[in-house]
Amino acid sequence: MKNTRQADQRSHVRTHTRSRRSAFLLSPTLALSLLSIAGCSNSTAYELPHEICGRQIDPVALQPLLPSGQQFEAVAGNDDHVQSMCRISVDNDTSLILQEHRRQNRFDVWDFVVDDDPDSAKNPKKAAVGDDTVTTDDWLISMNACTGYGKQDYYILDVILGVKTDEPMHQELEDFAKSYLPEGMKKAGCTL
Repeated sequence: MKNTRQADQRSHVRTHTRSRRSAFLLSPTLALSLLSIAGCSNSTAYELPHEICGRQIDPVALQPLLPSGQQFEAVAGNDDHVQSMCRISVDNDTSLILQEHRRQNRFDVWDFVVDDDPDSAKNPKKAAVGDDTVTTDDWLISMNACTGYGKQDYYILDVILGVKTDEPMHQELEDFAKSYLPEGMKKAGCTL
């Protein structure tokens, strides 16, 4: 009697586990289908401009850094050829912050990112942008010689994602910086 009861319990557990396993196997397929349907209906309603905060940009390079939403806004902070800031929001949530600094002394960007700010340095990597650039999962900082003003003058581009993502954004940040640097440096007076 005891063996029969245990066999019945094992059979019930196996059946219950199989039905659960089938549901779990079905779930990823169902989830992908639902995501693709949701993704189509939840497309970005805003159109990206070709200029933000007084800088010409490539909207194609900017798009991957921004979430989907309904409303895009770029608000300039101070812009005095020494320092400027641009805050980009989607649906009133800060999505990206661009900071530019000129008249900076040269420093090692890698050391700054890894040693001075280790909490912000998630997966730091050197990037093939400008003179000295480092990206992390959600941040890029680039130091470049500002040749328009002399040897000791450096221009820094600081790009910070305001929205945390599960995926590292190294390549997207690098692509955006490649498209942005020439215009940013020109506006800062670093190139003639």
